Amino acid sequence: MTRPVEFTVDKVIKGGLGLGRLADGQIVMVPRVLPGEVVRVLPRHRHKQYQEADLLEVLKPSDQRVIPACPVYDICGGCDFQHVAYGEQLRLKNAILAETLCRAGLCQEDFANFLASPLASPKTLGYRQRIRLQVVEGRAGYFGRQSHNLIPVAHCPLAAEAINTVFADLTTSRQFQHLLSMASAIEFIENPAHASVILLIHYRRKTRPADHHAALHLCQTFILLEAVIFSVGGQVRGPCFTENAEGSPGDLVRFSLPAGLCDRALTLGLEPGGFCQVNLDQNENCIRLLLEWAREMKPGKVLDLFCGMGNFSLPLAMLGWEVTGMDLQRSTIRSAVRNAEAADLAERCRFSQESAAKAAHRLRVAKASFDLLLLDPPRSGCAELISLLPDFKARQIIYISCDSATLARDLVGLTQNGYRLAEVRLVDMFPQTAHQETMVRLERKA
Repeated sequence: MTRPVEFTVDKVIKGGLGLGRLADGQIVMVPRVLPGEVVRVLPRHRHKQYQEADLLEVLKPSDQRVIPACPVYDICGGCDFQHVAYGEQLRLKNAILAETLCRAGLCQEDFANFLASPLASPKTLGYRQRIRLQVVEGRAGYFGRQSHNLIPVAHCPLAAEAINTVFADLTTSRQFQHLLSMASAIEFIENPAHASVILLIHYRRKTRPADHHAALHLCQTFILLEAVIFSVGGQVRGPCFTENAEGSPGDLVRFSLPAGLCDRALTLGLEPGGFCQVNLDQNENCIRLLLEWAREMKPGKVLDLFCGMGNFSLPLAMLGWEVTGMDLQRSTIRSAVRNAEAADLAERCRFSQESAAKAAHRLRVAKASFDLLLLDPPRSGCAELISLLPDFKARQIIYISCDSATLARDLVGLTQNGYRLAEVRLVDMFPQTAHQETMVRLERKA
C-alpha cells in the first residue's frame, strides 16, 4: 500500500512541478510547492525514472509562499503559481527558461549577456481578456489538474472584471441555462473598445429558433453583454445576436494601441474565435520591445510568417516597414487586411491565407529577400522552417515563443544556420501559471 513520504523540494521545473528526491534516490514530482520547502506527499503514479505525488501538507513553508486568490486553486487545473509571491514567480520562470536553453547547449560563456531580466505583467490578476470554460451536463467550469473532472466556477480571479460580472449575471438566467444544456464549451471575450463582453458558445448541434430567441433575450437583458455568437462544428459561423438583431460576427473585438507606441494610435480588430493575446497590457509591452529591437535597423522589408490579425506587423508598417504576412487561419487574415485598410497601411502590407511552410518554400523559390523575419508560431514551434530561413538573408530574426522546449530546439537550428543569439527575454504573459512567453532576437553572423 502506498504511504505518505516526506522530502525537501530541490527546485521547480517546467509545468510548475516541484522536484525532490527520497532517501533511496527516487525522484518525486509534486505540484503547488516551492524550492526549499519540506513537504509531506502521497505517491500517486510511478514512472520509470520518477514518481508523481499529491501534496498533503507543507511542513516547512517558504517565505515566498502566499495565500491563493482562488478558493478552488488546489483542485483546479487552470493555475500553477497562485501560492507563489509574484516576484518569485518571475524568478522561477526565468530559471526554468535558462535551464531549458542550457540543456539544449545554448548557454555559452556570454549567456548572461543575452538573457535579460523578465518583463513583468502590469496586472497579476484580472488580466485575461478572454477565458474558455468547459461545459459538462449544463455546468460551466475548468477541468481539474491532470483530469477531465469538471470544477464548477462562478468567478475566475484571472479574468477581467467585466467578464466575471457578466458571468455572474448570466448564471441567474433561465435562457442561459437552456443554452448551456447544448454547449460543450463557452468563451467570454472582453471587448475593450465598447467596455462590453461577447459570449461565444460552442454548440453540440445546429442552432434552432429557440436557441436564437434565448440568445437575443440575453443581449436585451444584460447591459454589458454585447453579443452572443454560436460556433458549430468548430467553425465560428454565427448566427451572431446583439441587442437589436441577428447579424454577422465580423471584427467585433477591437482594442487600441496608444499613439506613443507606434507614433500614432492604431486600432486592431478581430473576429471572435480568432487568435489574440489574452493579456492586452502585456501585449503592448511585447510590441514595445519588438519596436525597440526593430528601430536598431533602417525600415525595410519584413516577413511575418505567423501574422495573425497583424498584431506585430502592423505596428512595424506604421514605422515604415513593408510587410509580407501570412497565416493559416482564414478569419485572422480577413482581420489583418481590414486592419491594414482602416489604418491606411494597405499599400505597405500584403497578407495572404497560407501555411508558413508553404509560403517559405514559395518565397525561397522566388529568391525573395527580407531585412527582418518575424516568427510567432504555435506551441509546436517551426522546425520545418529553420533550414529555409537563412536563404532570405535577413539581418535579424525575432522569435516569439509560448513553449521553451520547442523554442530551444528551433534556436539550436538557427544558431547552426548562420545566426547568433543577441537577446532573450521572458515575457510574463500568464501570471499565476507556469506558461512561458519568450521573445528572442537573433542576428545574422558576419
